[in-house]
Amino acid sequence: VVRDSNMELYRIVAMLLVMLFHVFGKIDQIGDKLFTDTLETMHIVNLLFTSATFVCVDMFVLLSGWYGINTRWSKVKAFIFQVLFYSVSIYLIMLLCCPSIQFSWSFLAHVFILDDYWFVPVYLMLYLFAPAINPFIKKSTDKEFLTLLIAIFAMQSIYGWLNYRESGYMEGCSPISFLILYMIGAYMRRTAPRLSNISRKTLFSSYLALITFNWVIAVAAKYLHNEILLQIAWQFSSPIIILASVCLLLLFSRINIGYSKTINWIAASSFAAFLIHCFPLFYEKVYSTIVTQIADSFSYPVALPILLLFVLVFYILSILIDQIRLFIYRKISSTPASSR
Repeated sequence: VVRDSNMELYRIVAMLLVMLFHVFGKIDQIGDKLFTDTLETMHIVNLLFTSATFVCVDMFVLLSGWYGINTRWSKVKAFIFQVLFYSVSIYLIMLLCCPSIQFSWSFLAHVFILDDYWFVPVYLMLYLFAPAINPFIKKSTDKEFLTLLIAIFAMQSIYGWLNYRESGYMEGCSPISFLILYMIGAYMRRTAPRLSNISRKTLFSSYLALITFNWVIAVAAKYLHNEILLQIAWQFSSPIIILASVCLLLLFSRINIGYSKTINWIAASSFAAFLIHCFPLFYEKVYSTIVTQIADSFSYPVALPILLLFVLVFYILSILIDQIRLFIYRKISSTPASSR
């Protein structure tokens, strides 16, 4: 299946936002060491970048709903192989290169059951649910679809977002939250022609307005030391974050760039960037360490472009490394190596 290059560009942007989100989140953890003379201003700016990149996870799941998941064993195999290729390889490399890391059967067990990445088992659950969900998406009327969507979206917003003590939705990291995002993505695909009167400028302005509103909540939470407000700001189940992600989804659906072999080639390997930098040991020992060193060594205005360059270079290297995985999978399987 030939993918639309504009939506593949959306996938690329989503992955870059994931990597940047982990950069800005790490900076928040570093604390006062980064914000020397301009503590308040720089901290507020960093919270804005965090808010702007917080849409990253929702973007990925919305895109799955936009395209629809066609669950096949060949794709499940390709997905699991991709995850294990990176987790096992990185674990072995880290054992060889880092004397401080000791082999652990327990950790290896987590590697093989795939839960060293929180996203993977939750997405696999969505993948398995898709055959039961897709018939409703295809056969339901617009009214039936919208009614159900409003109901489950409202339930999550009330019980999984505003109720900060609720743990079933896991702040948007649960299978039910992914299911809701999947259905929203599918509904947006269905209604996209009817929303064509909304301009790209309006969609981008709406995204900016929503992430700014979320940023204001986060800033207020920090200054008031209010944990409830902080919980409201930083959840993937937040309707503010979800609506901002939808704005970007519709925005990219309107970009007319035609077919680009380069964009599609890059997008096919984007998930590798996630699997490499999010592997727990690698993130702790390498990715976050580099971010911390850059943040500690430079003032924020200087550190920011260096961090952006670091993310871009890391992403490019991940795409190139993934060609090894693709080559190996082609040799051992007759099915395409992409697990999207």
